[in-house]
Amino acid sequence: MHKFIKIGLIVAGLAGLIAFSQYRAGKQQLEVNIAKASIGQLDDSILASGNLVYNTQIQIRSELTGRVAEVLVEEGQQVEKDQLLLRLDPTAYQAEVTKAQAMVNRSNIEIQSTEAALANLQRQLDRQQQLLRKKLVQVETVDLLKSEVKIAQIAITAAKSQLTQSVASLLMAEDALKKTEFRAPIAGLLVSVDVKPGETVIPGTTNIIGSDLMTLADPSAILAELRVDEADINAISIGQTATVFAASNTDQAISGKVIAIGSSARLLGQSQALSFRVKVLLDQTIAGLHPGISCRAELLTARLENTLSVPLAAVQKKDNNNFVWTVKDGVAHKTTVKTGLATDTAQAIIDGLAEGQEVVTGPARVISGLTDGSKVKVTELTL
Repeated sequence: MHKFIKIGLIVAGLAGLIAFSQYRAGKQQLEVNIAKASIGQLDDSILASGNLVYNTQIQIRSELTGRVAEVLVEEGQQVEKDQLLLRLDPTAYQAEVTKAQAMVNRSNIEIQSTEAALANLQRQLDRQQQLLRKKLVQVETVDLLKSEVKIAQIAITAAKSQLTQSVASLLMAEDALKKTEFRAPIAGLLVSVDVKPGETVIPGTTNIIGSDLMTLADPSAILAELRVDEADINAISIGQTATVFAASNTDQAISGKVIAIGSSARLLGQSQALSFRVKVLLDQTIAGLHPGISCRAELLTARLENTLSVPLAAVQKKDNNNFVWTVKDGVAHKTTVKTGLATDTAQAIIDGLAEGQEVVTGPARVISGLTDGSKVKVTELTL
């Protein structure tokens, strides 16, 4: 008898405990974060990283082998177009010019001498022909002079050909001498100076790049050279808008447009994934931007104007249906919605919500335990 009484008391106690818990649950307010559905611009974008480079950058290399005599500029210096930057030792090349000029002079002298000899032979031939008409000389004498005149004419032609060759050699020698001086092809900034006086430079060949002397750039236009994942490349097009953030100033957004897209995927940077090289020309040049600085970019792929949206965290999904928890008078209500474009932070709402309605955005552990009619207390409102 006592045993049944004890069991009955235990069951009654458990029932009371459950009833009390349910009562407390009905009275307890769950602390939640909420945000208001708002109308505005919604942008979808692709994220990419890369480095800043100058749009126009010229690598200055030598076409000659020689010793550096003078370096007249320094790295980071602004230079004007045609300003003298560097000079190789011109001694050997000046000697080649002198030698070629001497050959030209010799060819001219030879032409003059041969022309004088031809003129003399022509005079002799004229006299002999007069004498032949008077039958005072033999025909053989006249024929011999005619032959000598032809030989002299051929000699002049050969001398003129030699002069042409000598002039060509002189032009090549003068061009080589001119190339011992390196002048700025554009006005700009010397990004690097890679050579010192006394060093020997070599020209590039099929298998050898040649000596790097300097790198000159136009600092008025800067590119962001980005690495775009192969999975995202189809969403990139020429003229596409991008927002770039440099590592030197991560708070400042710099707008730009895509001007070039790589034709093939490659292993770029330290990543083992295939990427395409995409170049974005920045709309403005800002102090503190230098080539080589790391950057990240958001490439705009879609933009919706006057679109109703909520934070992405507010949208839940169950049985292929999207819903949010709306809050009214401290009570949560499950509201089915039809969604549209989603970005990394926001979700467009096509149907089911009105502007200004409050939706629960977190914490996630609280959202997972909400039921229709749950009482909630707002601890944070995101505008």
